[in-house]
Amino acid sequence: MPIDISPRQLHTAVVFGLLFGLGSACHGDTENLPRFSLRGFGTLGGVYHNDEGTLFRRDIGQAGGARRDQVSLVQDSMLGAQLSLFLHEQFEITAQAISRLNTENNLNPQLTWGYVKYKPDEAVSLRIGRLGVDTYMQGDSAQIGYANLPIRQPITFYPRIFDGMDAEFNHPLGDGTLRLKGFGGWTQGKLIGSLSAGAVYDTGGSQFLGGIVEYALYGWTGRFSAGQLRMRNEIDTISPGSPELAALQMLPNGAQIIDVISQKNREINFQTLAASYDSGPLQGIFSFSFLESAQWPDRTLLYSHVGYRLGPVTPYISYSSQHGSRPFISSGLPSGPAFNAINQAALLAQSGVFVNQSDLIVGARYDFIDNMALKFQVDFMRYKDPESIIDADLLTQSADRWTTRSLTVFSLALDFVF
Repeated sequence: MPIDISPRQLHTAVVFGLLFGLGSACHGDTENLPRFSLRGFGTLGGVYHNDEGTLFRRDIGQAGGARRDQVSLVQDSMLGAQLSLFLHEQFEITAQAISRLNTENNLNPQLTWGYVKYKPDEAVSLRIGRLGVDTYMQGDSAQIGYANLPIRQPITFYPRIFDGMDAEFNHPLGDGTLRLKGFGGWTQGKLIGSLSAGAVYDTGGSQFLGGIVEYALYGWTGRFSAGQLRMRNEIDTISPGSPELAALQMLPNGAQIIDVISQKNREINFQTLAASYDSGPLQGIFSFSFLESAQWPDRTLLYSHVGYRLGPVTPYISYSSQHGSRPFISSGLPSGPAFNAINQAALLAQSGVFVNQSDLIVGARYDFIDNMALKFQVDFMRYKDPESIIDADLLTQSADRWTTRSLTVFSLALDFVF
């Protein structure tokens, strides 16, 4: 898949190099404040499949995808840097930028963190600025391959970042530690659906509120999180003045269909219950989430993985599932050759709010030297309403008659931190 390389990207690569050079120089004096900390991370990955007419993406934050019988090096590859400035024992400034394939089909870096942190004591911390969403396990490290057991998290919640603030409180409770966290702000990030023909949806400015209750004890961590996302922008296809909106408004059931696919001012509520274990050679995660929104079918999201370390090698297995019902609304027009195209278009528009996809992963991680890991995994994916898969053949069939399809993806990745 062609990648646009611009002078801006070349300049960015130079900036990354200067930052890492600066970091090496700044590590000399760690006794006196202020001081710096600079870290880098990245992944060099390749994916392969042999399914005709299908494109595989790491997630819906990417344009295009890996084609049949071609090893793609852009879906999983990324480079990131994190710079922290410790101005005082209670104050910290942190910035993190990541370069990866995005919705514009280029590698321009994005500021994923950029916050000021105030920690008046060991129990309390306050942050303001650009923050990562961590309502699910390892949410803050979704882009850091080395911090995850599989090559990519099978289910990634969106949006990933927001501009706002959070407050965290930690307190010993029994033999463990209780953590309470609240957050609020406005999301950032762009998405491309699997059936949107390259149309980009901007989540910027959507209101995001929520909280986390977590308890850690003897290698176990239990977490409950809940929140609400209120979308700000409308999708382009039904924005005022668009021909698609005008066509839907002429249908007998057009108003109901518009209510289903509309994003503007849509409230999405979510709850997640999760547990993880990491002690000795065994590590694992289990997460169950529930999403609901008016005029949408409720969606359940299940994710789990387990790995067992055998020396430098950790075999792992993972399973994920996103599932919801498919309550289509007919256009209100009669069936027949004169109206078939219109009826199918109305069904296809509604299918964009459904997700029915599962993924069984078998893989192994090889930590062959410090700070580097080589991973190989096979994804056995099944889908009816895909999220990370673009299947052009679906567009030739009526959406209410889609059957479950499968895709097998082979992945190899080298993760590193420095």
